[in-house]
Amino acid sequence: MNEKVLKYLIYLAGIICLYAFISIRYLPLFNAALKEDIVENYWDKTKFGELYYFSHILHFREYGLPPAKEKFEYSIKHSSISDCDILAFGDSFFEFSRHKQIPERLADDFNKKVHYVNNDFPLDYLAQNNYKGTNPKLVIFERVERYIPVTFENRQTTHKIECEKKSFLRRSFNYILHKVFYPKSEELYDAMLKRSYLTTGIYSVISTVKFDLFHYISKLTPVYRKDGKNSWLFYHDQVNDEKTSFYYKHTQTEMDSICNNMADLAEKLKEEYNMDMIYLPLPAKYTLYHTVINNDNYNDFLPRLYKGLDKRGVKYVNVYDDFTNSDTILYYHTDSHWNQKGIDMAYKKVVATIQADSIFNHFLNPNF
Repeated sequence: MNEKVLKYLIYLAGIICLYAFISIRYLPLFNAALKEDIVENYWDKTKFGELYYFSHILHFREYGLPPAKEKFEYSIKHSSISDCDILAFGDSFFEFSRHKQIPERLADDFNKKVHYVNNDFPLDYLAQNNYKGTNPKLVIFERVERYIPVTFENRQTTHKIECEKKSFLRRSFNYILHKVFYPKSEELYDAMLKRSYLTTGIYSVISTVKFDLFHYISKLTPVYRKDGKNSWLFYHDQVNDEKTSFYYKHTQTEMDSICNNMADLAEKLKEEYNMDMIYLPLPAKYTLYHTVINNDNYNDFLPRLYKGLDKRGVKYVNVYDDFTNSDTILYYHTDSHWNQKGIDMAYKKVVATIQADSIFNHFLNPNF
């Protein structure tokens, strides 16, 4: 190769590397190179299904998904903890911004002040936000089933949070250190490789060829069905040997512990804050649609959970029966989350369950 050409190629590579190094630390500059922008706090602001982006295999692009909207927790409708009537805790199902989610719908339909947070530990959250109120509130705690054994593995308590005081010099040093060795660098370099104008097409083609020839796919989506528009992807934690899995055999002791811990949290919220709790356990996608892959037996986690909560007098919303008896697809094929029909069905059941309960029904009274 001509020495001059090689020199310019080295210069070009250096410029690209310098751009990558700087841009991951400055989002507008980073997004300038991306075909699909990354928007802070909007993990769901993508064109195709969430699970597609682990491998970028073209067979698993799911077209026609609604674009992400403003999340309820960032809107002017979102109430503070102290002022709210309803306090909603949840995982990504409650903040999946392609659709209006249950907390926002409750605020709109019943003229209620609703505070939502993606958080697993209500007692910690209330303590960290110095909540001291005793006005009655309704707490809706949503968790997809695969996270329930993890969230309620132990009893929830309030942990004392102590902030370490650092000198100005130490804070300045840590700031520089984090800018040079940026904590999110690997994640963002990976995103740049997969989404940049320069590389995304090449990356997708290579990933698709590897899949077609060798069935290579990301370990994060090891179970799949390739069938044109009826292709499916399933997340790894629903099909492994861990407690999150469809296949994990929970002992009766484990189920009792989970239910006891859920009951304990409800009691503590009532005693310490005058909050009435209702749980919304959601089926994982593989629980509902594993039949597109196989006819394996479900470990019956949700039915067993319901039975245990009934025994302890803990309030919950049963959407599992409605979802399993539905002839309509309620979750996206290549995303972990529910679609509009799934949200609609769950929302109607939440409202009906609350209104049918003599303890909770006044919370959905517009005059309360």
